[in-house]
Amino acid sequence: MIQRFLMLAVLSCGPLPSVVGAQWELEADPFAYLVDGYSAHVAKVLGEGQWRLQLGAFGAEIPEWFHGDDDFELRTRGVTLKVDYFPSGGASGFFVGADADAQRVRYRLDETGQTRRQTLAALGPRIGYRFEFGQHLYVTPWVSVRYVFNADDVSIAGNRFREQSYTIFPTAHIGWRF
Repeated sequence: MIQRFLMLAVLSCGPLPSVVGAQWELEADPFAYLVDGYSAHVAKVLGEGQWRLQLGAFGAEIPEWFHGDDDFELRTRGVTLKVDYFPSGGASGFFVGADADAQRVRYRLDETGQTRRQTLAALGPRIGYRFEFGQHLYVTPWVSVRYVFNADDVSIAGNRFREQSYTIFPTAHIGWRF
C-alpha cells in the first residue's frame, strides 16, 4: 500500500525534469534505521525554491525511552506529507512548514504478547534548517509539534497504553538533490 501511494505521488508531480536544473530530492531519516525501521522520501522543489513538497514512507520500533511505557512495545508504519517554505529561497537555510501523517501502530503487551492496532492521523507545524554540502548533498535537522486527531488509549489484558494528543518529533534527514 505504501509503495503504491509513493508511486502515485511521484507520478502526479509531473514528468521528471532533466538533471540540469532539476529540483527533485531523495532523503531518509537515518535514526529510523537505528531502531529497526525505514525512511524513504521524495521531494519536489517548486518555483524559485521557496516552496517544497515532500511525500514519504516510514516505519520504526518505537524505543521505550521515547514512548515512556515499559509494559508495551510499539511498532509504527505510515506515510507522510510535508510542505515547507524557505524565506531565503533556493530550498536552503531556515524553513517553516507543516507535517501531516497517517500511521498504523501495533501495540504489544510484553507480559502476554497480545497485540492491538490502531491508525493515527496527525498534523502540525515544523521548523528546521538545511545545511548544504556541495551541490547535491544536504542534512536537515528539524522538529515538529503535531496534534494527533484520534489519540485513543489502548487496553490489553487490563493494561492501558496512554496515547498522547500532542507529540514532539525531533530528527534529521540526509538527502540528495538531483
